Amino acid sequence: MFDNIPENNSYSYIDRKDLTAIRTGLRQAFIRSKYRAEFMRTKRVETVQYKKNGDVAKRPMVRFQCVECSCMFAGDKINVDHIKKVGSFLDIMDIENFFFRIWCDFDNLQILCIECHTLKTKRERRLDALSKKYL
Repeated sequence: MFDNIPENNSYSYIDRKDLTAIRTGLRQAFIRSKYRAEFMRTKRVETVQYKKNGDVAKRPMVRFQCVECSCMFAGDKINVDHIKKVGSFLDIMDIENFFFRIWCDFDNLQILCIECHTLKTKRERRLDALSKKYL
């Protein structure tokens, strides 16, 4: 099965599609990680929730505040964003650095609503494209 793999560890058998799959897998692992869940626990805002009849509900309403627009959102309407972008890796030798950029200190993470996260990502991609064009 692995007859074509060179013994000198050149990793030339790993192409761009493989790197994309590895990057996607690591990002998905972060999204499902206990580390991310712990960060979200530190950012949750609980408020009293009331039933239709006016009684206090057993569980509080949990919301998260977007750092950009300051609005409150339910957990399924937010993203945990890396302040310093994680970026990509173009070769397998950078996998360790990529890993540590994803699982970074809480200081480099923030809560953004989906809309603000989308705008931030577009802005960063535009800046990357411009910097590549002029550098």
